Amino acid sequence: MSVVISVKNLTKEFRIPEKPSTKLDKVLFYFRRKWKPLLAVQNVSFDVKEGEFLGLLGPNGSGKTTIIKMLSGVLTPNSGKVEVLGYTPHERKTEFLKKIGVLFGNRSNLWFDIPLEDSFLFYKDLYGLTDSFYDNRMNLLKNLLELDDLLSVPVRKLSFGQRMRGEIGVTFLHKPEIVFLDEPTIGLDIIAKWKIHKFLKKINKQEKTTIILTTHQLNDVEELCERIILMDKGKVLYDGRLSLFKKRYVRFKEVMIDYLEVKNKPADKLVQKLVKDKSVEGTTILGKVPLKNQDKLLSLLSKAYRIKDFELKEPNLEKVIHEIYEKHKEKGKEHD
Repeated sequence: MSVVISVKNLTKEFRIPEKPSTKLDKVLFYFRRKWKPLLAVQNVSFDVKEGEFLGLLGPNGSGKTTIIKMLSGVLTPNSGKVEVLGYTPHERKTEFLKKIGVLFGNRSNLWFDIPLEDSFLFYKDLYGLTDSFYDNRMNLLKNLLELDDLLSVPVRKLSFGQRMRGEIGVTFLHKPEIVFLDEPTIGLDIIAKWKIHKFLKKINKQEKTTIILTTHQLNDVEELCERIILMDKGKVLYDGRLSLFKKRYVRFKEVMIDYLEVKNKPADKLVQKLVKDKSVEGTTILGKVPLKNQDKLLSLLSKAYRIKDFELKEPNLEKVIHEIYEKHKEKGKEHD
């Protein structure tokens, strides 16, 4: 597969006003502001191949939305090189803009006071789509996003989930080669998310559309993305396959043991030692078991207890990433 996005040593710096510290500074603030630099993205490099579904993860302020804005041409980098489909995004050439789709979850592409279908017709004219292309594309979008009953309804009367399906629809209307989605499922219920997940997976597989997704919803990532880039304070902490990320950073599993009675007290004591960060409620033990101790725990269970219920599972991605950020913070403090 060919590389469709190339990012080399990308850096973006903003100027933000310094907070006044004295009464005099507060007065002068209205007449002469002092500014300080904020490094939002620091020497970031990565490539994206055609048809990839990439998850761009990080807490608020990590730089992921800034990267999306530079890739889509909304912002100009301070330094570094960006190429998307062979174009320099911030030049915003018409040919380039026709090949990408962009959706920011906190900004609407729809016209609120007119029926949803009129927004689609507006983008049909904007992108210069032929009648036959538009009709075929709308049939696909109506089927996959279940839009039929929504097209005649003014956007302001749609539920949030219905509106987001419309937003996704107009983003993919012109069959873009690359789509940038910034928090597209924020605030959606489970059913609405499921419908959007189903659509994105289908389009990505069927049309080989390259999709870059930024999100705080880590179930989105586990459901959709094979590769992730994890960011913090403008720097890349991890870039690779999600499966390898789990192998590298998931060092324990969550365990739940519910027993009817203790059969062997020495074995019970060994189990209690193996389970870390545990809480015990009656005959139920909850906690974590390091992967290296997993087999030993399993061999002890039937010896220690008459088991009523048992569960051993991977921790969710949110917990793993939280631990990585905490370790990264501690390293940062050591270098200060």
